[in-house]
Amino acid sequence: MFAYLSNGIRIFYEDRGKYENKTIILIHHLAGSINSWKYITPILSEKFRVLVYDLRGHGRSSIPPGPYKIEEHSEDLKELIEELGIEDPIIVGHSIGSLIAIDYALNNYVKKLILIGALYKAPNPEPYQKYVSIAMNLGMVALAEYRRSQGELSNSLINNPTLWKDFINIYNENTPLGYKYAVEGLLSAKDYLKELQKIDSNVLLIYGDEDKLSANVTVFQQNIRNLTVQTFKGYGHFLNLEEPKGLIEAIVNFV
Repeated sequence: MFAYLSNGIRIFYEDRGKYENKTIILIHHLAGSINSWKYITPILSEKFRVLVYDLRGHGRSSIPPGPYKIEEHSEDLKELIEELGIEDPIIVGHSIGSLIAIDYALNNYVKKLILIGALYKAPNPEPYQKYVSIAMNLGMVALAEYRRSQGELSNSLINNPTLWKDFINIYNENTPLGYKYAVEGLLSAKDYLKELQKIDSNVLLIYGDEDKLSANVTVFQQNIRNLTVQTFKGYGHFLNLEEPKGLIEAIVNFV
């Protein structure tokens, strides 16, 4: 289904499960889509109302001119929540989705917040500039293959033919232009370090131990009061594909 926001952007979403249940909102990674959660949504929706959506510039959502700032993604989320009449949602953010979730939680009441493969500031721009160049010149599949060739993805993802096909298909749902705008916004993200202490939510922080971003654990531990950390050994950044069963269990136990 589509939601038409006041800013003119069309957001594609799926709203599953029973409306009277607790609502979990899943925010996908960069170059992701609702299909990033394909192994998560069907199981969670048996017990919860689950909202998944394509970020602006991703999947089947609109591709307005960029860059797409984190604050704009956060405003899109707020308006989508209001449009669908959702109250007291549990917010789950993965990768760039973690930044969006953090920004949203700093400006809106969130009782429980789950951050997967999280970052708290813009990443090093150098590799992303290369990513954009590859995407714009060769396409999204070429970008995924390049990331594999550079050893950036875990063995549990690239050595599983089914999961690797899933990853390629998800990347290929996105356009190079939408990806470019999203990267530009990500690289302009502010440093949320000093604001993490303002988060009142109960927070679950999840990493695969092969995820390079797991180095951020200490920063979150030092700055978020109500924090629980869970690490999955032998897995990388894309736990949504690599270890969905464990991820589902972690989410359900926390909420």
